[in-house]
Amino acid sequence: MTDTDLTLRRATDADWPAIIAADARAFAFIHPLDAEAEADIRSKLRDSDVVVVYDDSGPHGSVLAGVAMFYRMTLTLPGGTRADLPGLSWVSVAATHRRRGILRMMITELFDQWEREESVFSILTASEATIYERFGYGPACFEQSASIDLTKAELRDPPPSYSPVRFATDEQVRELVPDLHDRWASMNPGAIVRSRVWWNMIFADREMLRDGRSALHYLVHPDGYASYRINHVDGESRAEVSEFVAITDTAHTDLWRVLLGLDLTPTVTASIPVDDPLPMKLTNLRAPTVTAIKDSMWLRIIDIPAALEARTYSEDFDAVLEVTDTFRGNGGRFALSVRDGQATATPTEEPATVRMDVSVLGSIYLGGYRATEFAAADRLWAADHTTLCDLDQAFLTDRKPFSGTFF
Repeated sequence: MTDTDLTLRRATDADWPAIIAADARAFAFIHPLDAEAEADIRSKLRDSDVVVVYDDSGPHGSVLAGVAMFYRMTLTLPGGTRADLPGLSWVSVAATHRRRGILRMMITELFDQWEREESVFSILTASEATIYERFGYGPACFEQSASIDLTKAELRDPPPSYSPVRFATDEQVRELVPDLHDRWASMNPGAIVRSRVWWNMIFADREMLRDGRSALHYLVHPDGYASYRINHVDGESRAEVSEFVAITDTAHTDLWRVLLGLDLTPTVTASIPVDDPLPMKLTNLRAPTVTAIKDSMWLRIIDIPAALEARTYSEDFDAVLEVTDTFRGNGGRFALSVRDGQATATPTEEPATVRMDVSVLGSIYLGGYRATEFAAADRLWAADHTTLCDLDQAFLTDRKPFSGTFF
């Protein structure tokens, strides 16, 4: 096979059966998406935002060798500004066509489009941790998986005489939950804002998503909600929290009070922010066991000056940032000045006082990593310790970023 045997183009209706089959193979699904799930997916996409690569060299006709697409999404930045951006997804190359440049071909095509559309950022959720740094993405949001032993979990404060938490009907869930999520997303850096169409698959709660577990149960509070399923593992019931959204500390406590008191479920599992206060609210901080910490969203900065000016900062700061971008050549040297939380960033020829790769900038941008951590790993250079500490403090956020939506 040569490069001339490969055809890259945008998807059409006729491509979707092959796309669905390729997705199931690439991500080890037992069953491909059914017709209703496919319709939901396509309602969130434009075919013109889906790239396919076909190999025309085989004896049995053209075959799909690669696919990549993106959702048009919205992300909350530190300070509350919302940024529209592409969310790269469904990226796969057929096992029969590896190491032939197909991945780079597709990603390059999409970046060309994003730059034409003047996108400042791109995000993704990565199935593997070693693929996307070469394209300038850095891990930016993290979550921890926790298993909570309900025989040990007791809140420090006694239960109130009245709690506003209630189980919600399907109608109430559809009416209340999207607005609660939007309120939560507006105040959390890294949160992905969900359009109304994004909720269709969540609310459908199809059998293929349950994997032998119960349907979703929803707990609703005026300032938050939680959804969970019941799973039976080795003869024991377990409550598996699907989503936990708390806008206030009171809602956080009230929702957990109910979850920790579920009957006949000695264990609750949940994916929560890495700085979640639950352990500090319990009389026994060992009741929750962290079983994993994983990256949940990667960030790629496409327009560096625009990105630096889009978020707010914790301290006044001046530096000359030198950012390398070997994939797209969008790096350079920028004079960054922060006053009262707002930044200006302009190209400069002045000597750099801070140097990093664009993937490192993506990792510290939302506050998921600290600049000092990358400096300790020799992946960020600062002219002196004071500059490093000032940079570190400026990029700090009140809470760790949490994306909350897998795509």
